[in-house]
Amino acid sequence: MPRLTNLPAACLLVLLLVLPATLAFLLPTPTARHRHTISMKASSSSSSSSTPASSTPSSSSSSSSTRRDLFENIGCLGVGLGALTLLPSLTSLPASAAANPAAPIAVLGARGKTGKLIVQQLLAEGKCVRALSYQPFEYDKKDIPSGVDTSSLLTYAIGDVTKPDTLAPAIKGASAVIFAASASKNGGKAQAVDCDGVENIARAAISGKIPRLLVISSGAVTKPDSFGYKVTNLFARGIMGLKLEGENRLRALYASSAPPGVTYTILRPGGLSNDKGLGVAGLELNQKDTIIGEISRSDVAATAVAAVGAADAADVTFEVYEIGRRTPLQKDFPEKSGMERRAGTWGEMFKGLVKDSALSA
Repeated sequence: MPRLTNLPAACLLVLLLVLPATLAFLLPTPTARHRHTISMKASSSSSSSSTPASSTPSSSSSSSSTRRDLFENIGCLGVGLGALTLLPSLTSLPASAAANPAAPIAVLGARGKTGKLIVQQLLAEGKCVRALSYQPFEYDKKDIPSGVDTSSLLTYAIGDVTKPDTLAPAIKGASAVIFAASASKNGGKAQAVDCDGVENIARAAISGKIPRLLVISSGAVTKPDSFGYKVTNLFARGIMGLKLEGENRLRALYASSAPPGVTYTILRPGGLSNDKGLGVAGLELNQKDTIIGEISRSDVAATAVAAVGAADAADVTFEVYEIGRRTPLQKDFPEKSGMERRAGTWGEMFKGLVKDSALSA
């Protein structure tokens, strides 16, 4: 029998690529319900219901998923061996054939006002996005930035922060997760979403070794005597204290359980508006939760997108608001906290942020 390495390079490449495809043909095909991307047309009837869709897999779907994972692993192994054996030949392949697509950024609460803006920002930057919600949905064409090929960049999945069993599959393989969910009439009360839900996604992100989890919380959560805290709590039925409890649970979990390289960011925006965004130069970051100010949802989205990939924003909590609308949270607070950050670029803005472990020491 001739040695494998003596086969012509083209024949060897065909062998390594055809074998996985043959196995895929022989293995049962997973049902559409358990594909990574949810077909929204096929689920239009469920999207019209206000009841969140259940994603608990049955025993038959579990076996289908296992077979699919097996095929994917075999396929990756075959291509990998081909790359090692035929490296000179691979260098002549088109870049699209040789490169792997970037891992997606998963956005929880993607149907909400801020969540949708975050998805739009990511897509505009050419990043892969997995839009997550507690029930099936699909964006209208008008919600997608012009010129963006959503077929290659955007996928949808069920991710319900009130149902922990939906989170691991929803964020599997993601490069980062942005938590933009909050209490709503149909999506869950503050206890379930802003408190327990934050703990649920923190556990899932740590278990799944997701490099970064960014949670959008709120300014003033640590200052119950402030006007901002009282007004928000009045209209949102105790949400501020529950947001803080969610933050504290997250920090405790990361401090005790997160492996190296698995980090978080807690972003506390000021009062939200639907005004046009000012951009990084019009914003101020702060810590210690003593200064507040209004900020557009657009700028919150831009801050989240920039921070989720910034090394200097790892394991920190910070507030963000417009420079021109800043004011102390309470009359007895000084005009400056001593931890203000202003800059013309996001990279410079995040430099100097103090880690939560140092702030609490």
